[in-house]
Amino acid sequence: MKTIAAIYLNFSQMLLEDRIYEDPDISYYDLCAALRVSPSDLDEILYDEMGMKGVEILQSFQKLLTLQAITHTRENFK
Repeated sequence: MKTIAAIYLNFSQMLLEDRIYEDPDISYYDLCAALRVSPSDLDEILYDEMGMKGVEILQSFQKLLTLQAITHTRENFK
């Protein structure tokens, strides 16, 4: 059985190294299934560590990816 620390590390690696958030069809529940952890258990860890639940973290990464696709010009900031 994986420890909580190992699950947290694997979740981080999926986001930061594997960039799993780039797949628009991936959900937080898919990630939890791959990690073999219940969403509520991982949420508890993530909330304690980061102040956000897993769905919010994944959505934040996906939103950042969307923002990167926008051409950044001065007109965008007016």
